[in-house]
Amino acid sequence: MSESSLQRIAIVGNGGAAIHAIMALRGAGFEGSIQQISDTEGAAFNPMLGPYFLKGMIPWENCFPFGSDFYNDHNVECHFGSPVELIDADNKTINICNKKKLQYDRCLVASGASVVTPPIPGLSDLPYAFPLRTPESTLALQGAMSSAKKVLVLGASLVGVKVAEILSKKGVEVILLDVASQLLPRGAHPETAKLLETHFEKHNIDIRLGCSVDGFESGEDGNCCFLFDEIIEEADFVAVCTGIRPNCSFLDPSQVRIEQAVVVDKRMQTTAQGLYAAGDVCQGNNPLNGKNEWLGTWNNGCLQGRAAGLNMAGVATTYEGCIPQHVSPLYDWSYAQIGDVGRQGNRVRVD
Repeated sequence: MSESSLQRIAIVGNGGAAIHAIMALRGAGFEGSIQQISDTEGAAFNPMLGPYFLKGMIPWENCFPFGSDFYNDHNVECHFGSPVELIDADNKTINICNKKKLQYDRCLVASGASVVTPPIPGLSDLPYAFPLRTPESTLALQGAMSSAKKVLVLGASLVGVKVAEILSKKGVEVILLDVASQLLPRGAHPETAKLLETHFEKHNIDIRLGCSVDGFESGEDGNCCFLFDEIIEEADFVAVCTGIRPNCSFLDPSQVRIEQAVVVDKRMQTTAQGLYAAGDVCQGNNPLNGKNEWLGTWNNGCLQGRAAGLNMAGVATTYEGCIPQHVSPLYDWSYAQIGDVGRQGNRVRVD
């Protein structure tokens, strides 16, 4: 198919990768149809800004960095509140929940990721268990915080330690619990993690590592979590910060290569012709080791989306990838992780 005859582009998702792909398409002069499908409603939300809102550092509207006029301004036909049931990459069709079928010439999967709820008995039925990922869950967590006196933060991820900090600054008693042996098990060198643990303990965070939960039950005065050593703890609610999983269940693994996430090349092309992926749903190049890895950061997703948009518009573009990195203020410290902390020979410097 020639570039001049390319008229139908579909974007699945409504986050940073999807938005930057649309901007790149229109910026490159693409004048054909852009149909955007998402299970969410409204303007694109940046989940990385949720903790800053909860800290009171930014207003709520700043969590929606592109605004609600973006779609009209870029001539996008939106199918919002419409979960994708199936992408048939061989026939280039998308089935959405209202039984409507869309045909595309090129498609970008930028469907992001969702919070993983551990299979702990009673957790999924707990009325006072809150993740931090979507606008709805962020506001629910804000409401729960207003009257809480004691909270269990389940998961010592970067989100988990941020939530623990926010709660403790509000005078809430916090238990931070993880089955891992250190804080930030996916993103911190063990020596750095130990420094953070000491720092958090100085701020009265009760840290319990290498600790599992047998189950949850709802009580009249709060939620009960039963720990592995039969100690019963009560809390007003549970903050679920146990990681995320790519939203790619609507793809057929026999058509599209999926490992930890959807595999793409440096043009953001999947193994299926005409199908691209960007953002938290895909794993792309890590320039430090040349491997395809799932990085899951907002900036990386936006850059991937831009590269995908340009390539779908016919502007040959490669994206060399992003070095794994996280930067965040934690109390009076600034935590920064840059590079592959799992590589042998890494050392920590503390000034």
